[in-house]
Amino acid sequence: MREAGRAKPLLAAAAALAVIGVAAVGFGLTSRPGSLRPAANEFVNDRTGAEAHNSPSVAVDPRRSSTIAVANRLDAPQLGCALSVSTNDGATWAPIDRTPGLAAPNCFWPRVAYLPDGTLLVLYTDLVGVSLLPGGTWLQRYDGDRRPAGAPQKVAGDLAYHARMAVEGARVWLSWVQAGPATGDNQLGFAPGDNPVVVARSTDGGRTFTPPVHVSNGQDRIIQPTVVVGAGPVVTVGALDLADDVLDYQASHDGQTPPDARLRWRVVAWTSLDGGATFGPKATVAGALVVPQLIIADLGPTPGFAADPRDGRLYATWDAGRGSARDCFVAASDDGGRTWSGAVRVGPTANAQLLPAVSVAPDGRVDVVFYDRSRDPQDFQQDLVVASSFDGGRSFRWATVSDAPSDSRIGLGAQQGVPLQGDQLAALSRPDGALAFWADTSRGSPAANVQDLAVASVEITAHGGRRWAWAGVGGAVAAAGFALGLVGRADSGKFGPHELP
Repeated sequence: MREAGRAKPLLAAAAALAVIGVAAVGFGLTSRPGSLRPAANEFVNDRTGAEAHNSPSVAVDPRRSSTIAVANRLDAPQLGCALSVSTNDGATWAPIDRTPGLAAPNCFWPRVAYLPDGTLLVLYTDLVGVSLLPGGTWLQRYDGDRRPAGAPQKVAGDLAYHARMAVEGARVWLSWVQAGPATGDNQLGFAPGDNPVVVARSTDGGRTFTPPVHVSNGQDRIIQPTVVVGAGPVVTVGALDLADDVLDYQASHDGQTPPDARLRWRVVAWTSLDGGATFGPKATVAGALVVPQLIIADLGPTPGFAADPRDGRLYATWDAGRGSARDCFVAASDDGGRTWSGAVRVGPTANAQLLPAVSVAPDGRVDVVFYDRSRDPQDFQQDLVVASSFDGGRSFRWATVSDAPSDSRIGLGAQQGVPLQGDQLAALSRPDGALAFWADTSRGSPAANVQDLAVASVEITAHGGRRWAWAGVGGAVAAAGFALGLVGRADSGKFGPHELP
């Protein structure tokens, strides 16, 4: 009777041990999730002047991965370009000697890229006249010691907007919107008419270029094209299509009236299978996007595009929605941009996210940087967030990397009701982490449009290995529970006198 009386507690304890042991084994055999650990913020500029730094473009020297160049535009106290370099993985930064063109007032939209021999290419546009219209796009070369190598080369003429470049080996591609003559009468937007996206190619490191070829139908309302090199001869151009949003495209709004709720934007792409000589039809990356805010068209937001360096898989990122429902999304393409996967939300829902940029690490990890206003119910203060995907953009883990939030009401256009923190952010993916670049407004105010170019290093750990110690202990606990269960069953009389194990 005594043995039977203790059977129930023994069996209960055995069951508990078995459950705990099995759970520990399962935990031990499950890979650890990835993690993001940001370091303290640094600043690219020296923070001594009342300037507005934004719209960073970043490139790494292929010969020395610790050498990183960053170019950004200046919106105040006058329009201009800034150019900086770090030789210690972004820990400290120093300005690069700018040529007269880059140092001239009204230099704008600077972009950087490296050739394999360490030559730094800087692409920029000069704005001219009272209306500050593009008067030409120039390519400046710097040698391996970051000294200007000759005079800048003019690569596009008047009214060339939003010029960007991509480099692979000695091949260089340039993309831009070639506005028609009527746009010369419109200071902030594009005039109706033929405003196509075009691409020019070079096979000698940017010394000479082919005549530009048309990518888009010039009647489409396209802004901010980005050229991306994929696998083999595949070249893709992605852009924002304002579609039926004539008010923003032509800058005919007053800056105060909210966007028409019926209007929709699209993210689009064109694919070339012959190295950029010709392009196929326009593909929709994402359609029917709710217009998030009024914009100045020639300073509008840039959808992010990047290619996996291993196989050319393409990723696109953008934001859509309004207020707290504004979110960032990612889609992928395995055929050079001709078809795209469904959109994946990068962060939590209803998170007031905007202006994402994307980069891909050597191992295929996808990193996205974006502003996040979810902690401010008034939708003004924004943090900088980095999100990383270890499964090809199907899911993300994220972390806030800015030390303090920034006020989104500070920036060019604030007096017109459309303040801007630039047209893009930047991310540089590395094997063990990423660098994030953004416009920090903590020293500014709506009256003084001071923006500093901030940078944060983020250590990113992929899914870890299995926890074998947990699995071993769990197995031992489960075995003990099984043994205790046998004793309990024996005490309860479940086994006959000749059936004990």
